[in-house]
Amino acid sequence: MKANAPPWRRATVFGLGASGYSSACYLAQLGVAVSVQDSRERPPYRAALSREWPDVPVSCGEFNLSSLEEEDLAVVSPGIALSQPVLQAAAERGLEIVGDIELFARACTAPVISITGSNGKTTVTTLVGELLKARGLDVKVGGNIGCPALELLAGPEPDLYVLELSSFQLDTTSSLLSAVAAILNISPDHLDRYGTMESYIDAKLRIVPGARSLVLGRDDPALAGAQIRGDFATVTFGLNPPQSNSDYGIVLDSGSEWIVRGSERLVPVETLSLTGRHNLANTLAAIAVVELAGYPLDESGVKALSDFRDLPHRCEQVLERNGIAWVNDSKSTNPGATVAALAGMGRPVVLIAGGQSKDAEFTALAEAVQLYARQVLLIGEDRLLLAGAIGDRAPVTLADDLAHAITLASRWAQPGDVVLLSPGCASFDMFDNFEHRGEIFCRLTREMIS
Repeated sequence: MKANAPPWRRATVFGLGASGYSSACYLAQLGVAVSVQDSRERPPYRAALSREWPDVPVSCGEFNLSSLEEEDLAVVSPGIALSQPVLQAAAERGLEIVGDIELFARACTAPVISITGSNGKTTVTTLVGELLKARGLDVKVGGNIGCPALELLAGPEPDLYVLELSSFQLDTTSSLLSAVAAILNISPDHLDRYGTMESYIDAKLRIVPGARSLVLGRDDPALAGAQIRGDFATVTFGLNPPQSNSDYGIVLDSGSEWIVRGSERLVPVETLSLTGRHNLANTLAAIAVVELAGYPLDESGVKALSDFRDLPHRCEQVLERNGIAWVNDSKSTNPGATVAALAGMGRPVVLIAGGQSKDAEFTALAEAVQLYARQVLLIGEDRLLLAGAIGDRAPVTLADDLAHAITLASRWAQPGDVVLLSPGCASFDMFDNFEHRGEIFCRLTREMIS
């Protein structure tokens, strides 16, 4: 971590969730006079900040522009859009506006691996960390997953940082230097915030400047159409045979599938533990990232791949009874994630979906439903919108809530089916977050099916 004196005297942090809390603590430790604003009456980290830094003032309930008159810096939490009037006014005044990843980028000195994408980035980020740790490296993993990036700066410097980055975090990041950056895929998401798919793609591409090397998903139409140029090495991954010796893919050899780099076989697919074809793509991405960082896959890596299990709420099998598998994919908060989950099951699906649509477009999801789903059960605020998009492509039933959907699914699912919770929507209409939604699904499933 760089020990230079901070260039700011006064700063305001907007948002007091995990990211805002870490930003406020970080700035206070540097000796910056920091204050915090949150539009919520009871932000989740207010008590923690009061214990740690009792002299840091916190204003709740609404944002206050007048308090920024003497500030040098505004730090914006990822959940707060830059289109907020208070931030637009601050920008017009010339106030520097950053996020926690930008603060991290200016302070860290160890190499960084950065990973973004609409879907799969948590699995890939976690798996990259495990592959590097298997090589005996000291690795710190965080960002949009687990530990906020600024908290990773505490303690001894690692050999590598591995960061999961959301589009919201990239919006306020301009100085990040990545030894390897990866864009896994880009499918419609957060259009309620970005307005257009083009703006969302532009946000994801902000990971590219400063990258020494780049990993791209070659099966992704949005990435294929993006204009990505720069002075960096680029490799691709996909579920088909690679066309270049530096790219990664899948080949069929004597009836068995292999992960390959070019023509070199690396690991047989049958030894992997992750569920679904989308997770096979995630595994390819992780191997590509680690090898591009300078650590070729060895026996320790092959073992790490074999030992790595599905993460909670990401195509996580809850149980199997009477030949019917019950799978929790609550992390699916956009249509692209549900499309990937449906395609990856390899069995007929009874789908439970719905929630808050975030102005998403559901044509691709409707097409996937027609291909893979025997029955669809819809819950949540925008269930009628989803029902209209699906039309007559599959039988659709509106359920009162998640428990009702599970009850109906238990009646209609047949041996060999998967009952898949993969909402394709945000959870905030009915649950605290996607984790809460998944936990409720797991609990109800175990209670009602067991």
